[in-house]
Amino acid sequence: MSSSVDLRGFTYQLDPVQKQTQWKLDILEIDLARAQREEQQCAQLIEQLKLREQEQAQLARTSWQSHMNVSVHKSALEFLLVLKAEMLIKQEELIGLQDKCTLIRQECINLQQKMELFDSHRQECLDEYILEQLHQQNAEIDRDWNARSMWRAKKREANV
Repeated sequence: MSSSVDLRGFTYQLDPVQKQTQWKLDILEIDLARAQREEQQCAQLIEQLKLREQEQAQLARTSWQSHMNVSVHKSALEFLLVLKAEMLIKQEELIGLQDKCTLIRQECINLQQKMELFDSHRQECLDEYILEQLHQQNAEIDRDWNARSMWRAKKREANV
């Protein structure tokens, strides 16, 4: 439809707003990637703490069974409590990071929907511009045809 219309004259009035929205979306996507990386690192740390806790629990069991030393066993249990507390703190941190990722992801979705609306609106404006240009071209063709028709009619009258 636009093959005969010069689109260089088309300007989209909301182009600056659309570009700002795209920039915000780009920044949010970077923020989301960072938050997801932090979330992944936190989850890995929790897994490492769980493994360490299991190892220490096994060591505490074997040391109690082999030595039956109350002070050593008490120290091992206290260390297990410290590990458990650290793991609980990291799990709370992980929940916070998951919430942060969810919020950023939702903001990204909202901005992507906004960008889709901009694209749709831009296409509607472009279609209107093309129709207007085609209408102007057709009007110019009609004026040209009418002028030539009058010129031909006058030429015929002059020849008669």
